[in-house]
Amino acid sequence: MAITVEARPASLAWSDFTVLDTPIYDVNDGTSQGAVTQPNFALPDLPPRTVDGQLALADPNTITITPNARVYKAIRQTPKLLSHEQFHYDVGIIAARALARDLTSLRAGDLDSLKTAAIAAARLHFVTRARPIQSKYDVDTNHGDNQHYQKIWKDRMAKCLADPNCTEINGMPF
Repeated sequence: MAITVEARPASLAWSDFTVLDTPIYDVNDGTSQGAVTQPNFALPDLPPRTVDGQLALADPNTITITPNARVYKAIRQTPKLLSHEQFHYDVGIIAARALARDLTSLRAGDLDSLKTAAIAAARLHFVTRARPIQSKYDVDTNHGDNQHYQKIWKDRMAKCLADPNCTEINGMPF
């Protein structure tokens, strides 16, 4: 078995968004946005197992990805905007898959070291690697307004999501 990833939901709908009365600002570049989507992830705190005298995370186990999605009430909830936000959510899904691969093989001599290494791996994939992908995507697509680059990124994401062994998008590792 292994550590797997489940996105709940797999595809965003406007009903997954919290409608806000105040404008939203992008965490990466500070610009005002109509909507912002960040992935949340959860990994159950199951008892570790022992593998060759070392502690390892529970197996099987599942990382669950859920959206932290917000939309400003004054913004039209269009399919174009939803598609743009779906990409941000999909980055969380591919980051979680990379994290799952790392966590499946993670070993440590004691529980504190195992937890510390798991936290470091999560930070690597969701912050160090995913945040630059999110920023580059927003710059290239002008937050979804440049449809040429929006299509390029979305096509690359579709290929990545279809390949469970994908380790990078647009030359950037996750």
